[in-house]
Amino acid sequence: MATDSLFGNRIQEACIYCEYSYPSGRDDALLCFKKGIVKTDHSCSKFRYDPLMRVPRLPRELETFSDGDFTL
Repeated sequence: MATDSLFGNRIQEACIYCEYSYPSGRDDALLCFKKGIVKTDHSCSKFRYDPLMRVPRLPRELETFSDGDFTL
């Protein structure tokens, strides 16, 4: 199974998903082993996709039901 198929065939090339990047203390910057400090949306020719860098979506909230919803 290819890593691309985990999240679709088309992965947006951005440093936030790159194997060579590491989160810095700031939200808008990353530390790149190849390029130094870069922005999260930056991309370069050294990009290598790492599926573990993706943050999963939060689960949606469940609906609330009353006892009347379960009676006939």
